[in-house]
Amino acid sequence: MLPEIRKKKILQEVQQHGSVEVSELAEALDVSAMTVRRDLAELDEQGLINRIHGGAELPAVSFEPQFEEKISLNAGEKTKIAEKALQLIYPGQAVGIAGGTTCQRIAQKIAGESQHENLTVVTNSLPVAQVLHQTTNPAHPRVLLTGGERTPSDALVGPLAESSVANLYTDLLFIGTHGATEQGLLTPNLLEAQTNRALIHSAHKVVAVFDGSKWGTAGLARYAEWGDVHTVITTGDLSPEALTSLTDSVSEVIVA
Repeated sequence: MLPEIRKKKILQEVQQHGSVEVSELAEALDVSAMTVRRDLAELDEQGLINRIHGGAELPAVSFEPQFEEKISLNAGEKTKIAEKALQLIYPGQAVGIAGGTTCQRIAQKIAGESQHENLTVVTNSLPVAQVLHQTTNPAHPRVLLTGGERTPSDALVGPLAESSVANLYTDLLFIGTHGATEQGLLTPNLLEAQTNRALIHSAHKVVAVFDGSKWGTAGLARYAEWGDVHTVITTGDLSPEALTSLTDSVSEVIVA
């Protein structure tokens, strides 16, 4: 078994069970305990697991908070991002909106204005769909909600969600993130990573939306490199070093 495949299987075991023992991994992978310990050391250095005596456990950054836990965090920054996002939308577009509280705030802005008529919104987010469904605005968009398995952040993910968007095309996609680093956008949820990739693949223009607090936060799976992103909307609390990294990697960076 190739080392990268073996380490991927180790990550899957850790995420599924929360913690695993070296002996269990060695037996499951049919390798020596020494090989497992070497793999664990490399994964620990990457911040993907925590090595503990006799095994490994999931690091705190890889746990996915509930939607309600995140909605009040940095609320003012999310509103600023949403206001900038609204300026990128044109009437008649098909707009993709992924899961997350920042994307929900964008949906709230869309629901409250009448400038953009004849919009179609494709989303895998239950809160986004609910916001747009409940609006009394006569210019409310048509909403297409994917199916799929529900995550703690109330996004629908997995094969059903991916198949729903595989044959769709959006002019614009707004996508949030659990964490952002120089390597790209990350999430603690493997299925969400796959669904996010499908949403990105179906979009003409990808807009990543996140406040400065997300920079440097790790996640189990990377679902986008900066080459996949056309525009970033972030906030002024992003460090100068991070801002420089983004402007070197992305065509357009908007600071809300």
